[in-house]
Amino acid sequence: MKGVAKPRICIVNPFEHGGGAEYQIEQLIEALVRSDEYEIHYLTHFVDERARERTYQVSRIGNGGPIPRFGYLMEARSLYRKLRDIDPCIIYQRVACAYTGICAFYSRRHATPLLWHVAHDTEVTPQSLDKERNVVRLRLEKLAVESGAKHATRIVVQTRHQAQLLQKNYARVADAVVPNFHPPAAEALDKSGPLTVIWIANLKPWKQPEVFVRLANSLSSYSEVRFVIVGTPPPNSGNERWRQALMQGIQNTPNLQYVGQKSHAQVNELLACAHIFVNTSVHEGFPNTFIQAWLRDVVVVSLQVDPDHVLEQRGVGIVAHSEAALASAVRNLIDNPDAQAAYRERGRVYATENHSLRNADDLVGLLRSYRREPSS
Repeated sequence: MKGVAKPRICIVNPFEHGGGAEYQIEQLIEALVRSDEYEIHYLTHFVDERARERTYQVSRIGNGGPIPRFGYLMEARSLYRKLRDIDPCIIYQRVACAYTGICAFYSRRHATPLLWHVAHDTEVTPQSLDKERNVVRLRLEKLAVESGAKHATRIVVQTRHQAQLLQKNYARVADAVVPNFHPPAAEALDKSGPLTVIWIANLKPWKQPEVFVRLANSLSSYSEVRFVIVGTPPPNSGNERWRQALMQGIQNTPNLQYVGQKSHAQVNELLACAHIFVNTSVHEGFPNTFIQAWLRDVVVVSLQVDPDHVLEQRGVGIVAHSEAALASAVRNLIDNPDAQAAYRERGRVYATENHSLRNADDLVGLLRSYRREPSS
C-alpha cells in the first residue's frame, strides 16, 4: 500500500569503504535495493567522506577520528542509541569487532534478530589478526566478539571450514554457508602485454608482501616479466622495522613495481591485463581477489591459503605451501602458456558457477526469513 513505511534493516560495520568485506556489503546493498523491501541504514565509525550517491542512510558511530584507544567497545553507548533510534527489523553485522557483541546485546534486549556474517577465519577462532595493537584493546575486542558469536540470532559463514571452526570453538552451528559474490567482469580482457604477476592486498604483516618481493627477486632472470604490488601502504605507526625493510626491499627490486592503493574498479582493470595472481597471506576468509582474478582469466597461485581446498580439489589454482615451491609454480606457469590457459578456464567456470550475484539474492532471502515482523 502506498505510503506504508518499509521495514528497516541496519548494517553495522567499522568501515563504510575499504577492503573485501566492505565490497561484499556494497553488493548486498545493491541486492537489497533491487528487492525494494527495506529502508536501509548503515552504521559505521569510518564514514566515506568522498562525494558519492547513496541508496541508504549512513550514520557515524562515535565521534569519528582514529579507533578509540581501547577499541570499538568504547562506542557501545553510541551504537546502542543509534540502533534504538532506528528500531530495525533486523541487524546485519560484518567484520568481527566489539560491534558484534554490542549488536548481540541490543538484539537480546529488543528482540531484534542479529545476523552476523563471518568475514575471516580468525573471527571464529581464539586467534587475533593483528599482533601489534594495544594488548588491552585486543582482549576487549575479542571478548566482545566471543559474546557476539555465542548470542547472535543467526550466523552465516563464507566456507565450510568456517562452519567447522564456529562449531569447534563456540559450539554454534552455522545457519548458512553463503560464498562471496561478484558481478561478471565488465572489463575488456587484454593479455597481449608483458606477462604480469600481480599481488593485491593492504600491506600488512599477516599478508606477507615481503614474500612477493623475494619472489620477484628470485625470478629476476625473466626480464620480460612484470611483477606488480597493489595496495594501501603500511601505516607509519606499528611495526616500524618491518615497514622500513619492506619498502626498502620494494625499492631495491628492479623488476617490481609498487602502484599503491587502487579502487576496486582500478584493481579489476589491472587484473584484466594480468596473467598470474599471487596470494601470500598467513590466513584469510575467502579472498575476494581470488574471485576477481578467476573472472578475469588470471591464474591464482597461493602460498598457503586454500579455502575449503577449492584450489587443489577443483584445479582452479595452485597452493605452494613453501616459498621455494611458490617460485617454482610461478616459474612453471611463465614457461607453460598451455598450463596457464587450463587454469584460467577452470577458474572462470568455477567463479561463474559458485560466486555470482545469486548468492547475494540468497542472502537477502535469509534476511527476509529472519527479520522481526511488525506486530499487528
